[in-house]
Amino acid sequence: MRVDNETGIRNLCEVALLIKKTMPVNAATKFAIRTVLREAINKSNKEYKGNSNRKNCRYISPSAEEELTHNPNASLIADHAIPVSRSLRKFEELKDSTLEEIINLVSKYTVMVLITQSEDKQLSNAGLVRSMPTDWDGIYVYARYKHIGINVKPNKSFKPTPESGAV
Repeated sequence: MRVDNETGIRNLCEVALLIKKTMPVNAATKFAIRTVLREAINKSNKEYKGNSNRKNCRYISPSAEEELTHNPNASLIADHAIPVSRSLRKFEELKDSTLEEIINLVSKYTVMVLITQSEDKQLSNAGLVRSMPTDWDGIYVYARYKHIGINVKPNKSFKPTPESGAV
């Protein structure tokens, strides 16, 4: 039975909370939590269109937009503005977590940005694939991109409905 995104988010967060409270911390439980949190993060985007992350990118770099102009099938990267690994660490830091705290945490990590492969490599070279800049204020979502000089703007191709055929 298919459920709406809000119910799906709640269910996935409940699973993460149950695992955290009832199972030992090890590689398997961390993997399970990461998997359900990633899916909850994706579903937190009201316009989530399933596993095609590229279609879920509300934001885009000008370079990625330029590549799409010349090649609609360009090989681009759908990047979480705040890495999922960061949300996992935040989840682990929560003491005596409530379901609402986890849902709020997940909602903070929903921004997806379409970037080029070279921009992804820049993030990697700067050590920002799984982390935020050391001076991150905890608020500005696009800090990783700003840190390495990548501009981010709304993705004109993004459409909130599945039948739109968005990028």
